Amino acid sequence: MAIPFTQRALHIDLASGESRIEDIPADAGILGPVDFGWRCYKDNPETFTFGEGKLASSALPGARRLVFTAYSDQWEGFYISSMGGAAYTFQHVGVEYVALTGRAAEPSVLLLNNTGDGPVWRLEPVPDFEEIWKGYEHEGRKLIGIYALQQALLDRFGAEYNPRRVRVAVVGPAAQMTLEGAIGSNTIKKGVMQPVSDWAGRGGLGSRLFRHHNLVAIMFGGDYVDPNAIKTKELDPYFQEHFGNKMVKVDMAMTTKYHYDPKIKSGGTFGSNYTNLKDKVMTFNYRSTKRTMAERLRHHKLFIVDHYLKQFNEETIAPKKFDHCGEPCSVACKKLKDNYKKDYEPYHALGPQCGVFDQRAAELLNDYADAMGFDAIQIGGMVAWIMECVATGLMDPSVFGFPPADELKFAHFTDDPEEFDLVEDSMKNARYAMRVIEAILYDDRAALFTEGYRAAAEQLKAEGCFHRAVYLANGERGCMVPNQYWVPGMGAPMPIMGKYYVYYGADFLPPEDLGRKNVERMVHELINDNCGQCRFHRGWSESLLPVIMNDRFGLDVDYKEHHFRLAKEIFEHQGDRGHPWQTRRMAEMLEGYLTYVAKAPTSTEEQARWPQMDPEDPIGSAQAFWRAIREGVERTFKLGPDAISRALTPKQQKERYAAE
Repeated sequence: MAIPFTQRALHIDLASGESRIEDIPADAGILGPVDFGWRCYKDNPETFTFGEGKLASSALPGARRLVFTAYSDQWEGFYISSMGGAAYTFQHVGVEYVALTGRAAEPSVLLLNNTGDGPVWRLEPVPDFEEIWKGYEHEGRKLIGIYALQQALLDRFGAEYNPRRVRVAVVGPAAQMTLEGAIGSNTIKKGVMQPVSDWAGRGGLGSRLFRHHNLVAIMFGGDYVDPNAIKTKELDPYFQEHFGNKMVKVDMAMTTKYHYDPKIKSGGTFGSNYTNLKDKVMTFNYRSTKRTMAERLRHHKLFIVDHYLKQFNEETIAPKKFDHCGEPCSVACKKLKDNYKKDYEPYHALGPQCGVFDQRAAELLNDYADAMGFDAIQIGGMVAWIMECVATGLMDPSVFGFPPADELKFAHFTDDPEEFDLVEDSMKNARYAMRVIEAILYDDRAALFTEGYRAAAEQLKAEGCFHRAVYLANGERGCMVPNQYWVPGMGAPMPIMGKYYVYYGADFLPPEDLGRKNVERMVHELINDNCGQCRFHRGWSESLLPVIMNDRFGLDVDYKEHHFRLAKEIFEHQGDRGHPWQTRRMAEMLEGYLTYVAKAPTSTEEQARWPQMDPEDPIGSAQAFWRAIREGVERTFKLGPDAISRALTPKQQKERYAAE
């Protein structure tokens, strides 16, 4: 029997204190938090939203991401960012969505609760938030940044909440001082904050929350329980029909990479990627992309496999120090060592890209950047660039309050194993990177870098630093450090970058075909985000979520068509704000990809579609490739949803599952 498709949204004006509950009709065309956020944004671009998918109260694994949407000052466009597991707690507030407008009179925490009489909210000023960021004592331990603020607010207001159903999402100094601040939140068990942190990291929405709305935190929880929550026994039949097995077994089989892969004897994004990327690992601010394949394979073996990855496997994988993101998901993708959570992209951007290949050094650097509330990929990209510019003499560090150049000798920013000590030099580089981050936040001389990576690179063009930079340009000053995969899809002209709304397979596709494939991936990824579903489960979720949603809620929605229209609206709204790749390093990365990563053409027809890099004008060649991708994107959106593939059919999914 179908469950009523009811949705409610809490609208709050932070300036006036007025609020209302909106009952959203089933035929409103809003299927989830992205639809809701996009509708609010179109009505008022100043609106900040967050919410859950309709399956957050179900037993479906991975269905409890909390999805944030808003205008991103960093990217200069509409943005979507989601936080793992947080909707497992948010569901107890008793509304699917929250929309914020206006600005709180003082830096405040927004408290959301439901003790049985419906959702309630209030603002509480936090006048001492800066002092808390600097240090907060808790059980004999000094916490800083986002960890300190979470604990302080939990101590102040935690008694108002059910200790099993409370969570605090906060911003750090990065949100106050830069456009690149994230929203961070640690899991809480029985009122105690745990080491696992989750992030709405990309897009700088933490900066938007603080700078535009004057909120330093959102605390939420309550006692509401969905009376129509879907149980495992009700979900198993869908998995049996599609895959011939129960839900948990199918999910575990299709998330091997994120749990544990016996073939490589490792797991999680860190273990799986560092094992499988091999020569495609990018290091020292992407300089490795200019090396030969033999040199990069040797570098991977000596620096990664024999040390960085080995430490991870011995310290985290072997003792099975796994946890989940705050919802009871059997995948347990969070890989831990003591209080440090280790994922590939943060530990790469603030690891090998910065010349750090030792776990102790990477832990210090990543933990500090996290505590300051930065998106690790964004700050890692900028710091790696600064370090290369200092190491090569292009940037005078004293001008910006960075450590003296002799603290970062050129030998410490090289992949020559004869000149680089994996332990000592990694620690030197990590401490140097931490000093750079500290200067950006607190030294007026480094104010240039608080304006963003692109703004800093453009202003340092005369010094020769510009062409070492790696970022995607959007709007007048917007930028994004691409995700850490050496593929052109990660630099594609899509309306929302920094996420996985692109095709990032390493195999070569002609740029026009890549554009079509990017649209396809954006549509399917939007299905997951709009359902609040973790993409780690995409092996089954992209095909099965529409089936479950339509059946359980009595809907008749073509999810591919619906999300194609949504993607097209976002794309058209963004318009021509994207800019072709601007720097020589971006061109070098494409040239290296075509030379070393992509499989060479095997036929005359393929050869004719293979892009040629002009050695006299590599940037022009790269920009032509970018524009060709853009043409493929535009053509696909004009052709309509039939231009892209649907998710695999149940039969295809079952066959793939059986084969795997």
